Amino acid sequence: MCATFELKKRVFKPGRDVIVRSKQGIGRHVWAGFARNESLNWWIQQGAVLLDIPADRFAERSDLTRELHWDEVPDGRVVRGVMDLRTAVPLVKVLTRASSEEEWQRFQHPRMSLLEPPLFEDILEVELLEFLKDCTDGNSAFQSELF
Repeated sequence: MCATFELKKRVFKPGRDVIVRSKQGIGRHVWAGFARNESLNWWIQQGAVLLDIPADRFAERSDLTRELHWDEVPDGRVVRGVMDLRTAVPLVKVLTRASSEEEWQRFQHPRMSLLEPPLFEDILEVELLEFLKDCTDGNSAFQSELF
């Protein structure tokens, strides 16, 4: 279920701000949990917005050992998310899907983050670096005005 992910050597975890891209542009919002891909239609009906979440690599936490198992995000892929707009502050949910048998053996977790081709224009390196420069572990001071 993507216990954490990394972008440009910065670690992102649930409960902290993550960088996202939507049809409205780039922003930073709190990663508030997970949503099953099987429920995507429900999320859309509730007004959720699809997101691209850039990442270089991700980790799943083993249900057996509680250790993190890391893997690379393939080139041309992003972590897929949704923005829940039903709350006073928009919240990011990472979409998950059922693990394959091979993934279960490797990551020892029944759910995997959904890694897909981006829906939106790539975040330019200069934009990304601008957003990351203020990003420190635990910093939630900045909230984007995109939503």
